[in-house]
Amino acid sequence: MKKIIGSLLFCSVVLFTTAQNDFTNTGTLYISGSTDTFFVNGHFTNSSAAALTNNGKFYTKQNFINSQTSWTIGTGEVILNGTGDQLISSVSNSAFYKLTINKSSGLATLASAVTINNTLTLTTGKLSLDNYDITIGNSASITGGSTNAYLIATGTGELKQQIAASGSKIFPVGTSTAYTPVTVSLTAASITDVFHVRMLTAVYRNGTSGSVLNSNAVNATWMVSEAVNGGSDATLTCQWPASLELTGFDRQYSRLAHYTTSAWDYGFVNLNASGSNPYSVSRSGFSSFSPFAVMMNMAVLPVTSLEIFGKQNGNENLINWSTLSEAGTAYFSIEASMNGTDFTETGKVNAAGNSSNLRSYSFVHRNINNQSYSYRIKQVDENGSFVYSKVIRLTATALHPAALFPNPVKHKTTISFSLKQTSLMTVMISNTQGQAVYKWKQLYSKGDHKTELDLSLLPAGSYTLQLKDDTGSVQSMRFIKTN
Repeated sequence: MKKIIGSLLFCSVVLFTTAQNDFTNTGTLYISGSTDTFFVNGHFTNSSAAALTNNGKFYTKQNFINSQTSWTIGTGEVILNGTGDQLISSVSNSAFYKLTINKSSGLATLASAVTINNTLTLTTGKLSLDNYDITIGNSASITGGSTNAYLIATGTGELKQQIAASGSKIFPVGTSTAYTPVTVSLTAASITDVFHVRMLTAVYRNGTSGSVLNSNAVNATWMVSEAVNGGSDATLTCQWPASLELTGFDRQYSRLAHYTTSAWDYGFVNLNASGSNPYSVSRSGFSSFSPFAVMMNMAVLPVTSLEIFGKQNGNENLINWSTLSEAGTAYFSIEASMNGTDFTETGKVNAAGNSSNLRSYSFVHRNINNQSYSYRIKQVDENGSFVYSKVIRLTATALHPAALFPNPVKHKTTISFSLKQTSLMTVMISNTQGQAVYKWKQLYSKGDHKTELDLSLLPAGSYTLQLKDDTGSVQSMRFIKTN
């Protein structure tokens, strides 16, 4: 792959690059008019000392990384149209005017929080928020949104939009496999506010915790909140595909349930879902916000005494659980999942059957091969009924001890590290005030790696470099930057 370092001043640009070139702007890049087009077939980096003004169409096939603080935003459009995975990030003071996702394959992913000041266009392909927020400016809007073009919002990142009194906004969000948009509408008596939305990939007895529902519900939870609590009178409309409907769910008897304080509020009447795959239900009168789910009345299982915990032990995971009492319990099924969503049985343990005392059980999941797993226990009774425990996650660390050299650093330094499994690695450098001055992500395969960082633009001083794998394991290294 070829890397181009740019210092350009364009008044009119129509640039095509046929090779898969990276482009780093260290000077002035000016795209003047709406008919002017700039193409980058590799990674684009706009350095912190550069100047970028985009009034045209800016296409990038790979990552778009902006480090320029308070760039001249212009009236142009950044278009992600690569066929592989792409990252997009911008420093906090630099919003996008127009951002378009138009990918026939591959996934676009946020590597920082992003703000849109005019239009977010979802043409084709999915944009994962990961753990970063995307904020639609008060004068901005979202166009598009479909089963093939939406925001994956199953991390901690949220889609944020302002809704005015008498207004309505659709939040085109979903999971990695399903489009589950929610529409929030406010009455005229409401107060204008910014609403936040993200998704959970299951329905939990206690809203966001407790046992997972396995029947009589749509297998998703809409996490809706408002920036300032109070002052809203809202109608919510939730949409889902048939593929998310769990055993026993009947659309004629749907309830749009709202978890409040300590219980699910089902409303007073059954709702006959409308549509034909996808389906939707609406419910009015919401003045507070938290988890929402589509389920049948009393779908949540009673409180159980099933507790689960576990730990790693070399190439094995030790799973332990206990019951305070049992009545007609036949056996326990130990279910495991690598992605936290799709569970399969990995073992069975016979139950005591009937007991009024504390009972403890254990199971060893062998040969995990440095993989991370989620676990839950399925307690099955003699009459065939069953209940699930909460889900726990045992995370395998991908990252071996890392090193940075040379240190002190004048221009370039090298990070040396080793991975036990393929991992998306994040490098973040912070100054002594805790401010992030450099951030970068890249996918690495299992094995030994050396990555060179060009830090020549950093001012002299003391810094901390954090290297994080996609399991959450972090290693921190201090270094000195000299002139």
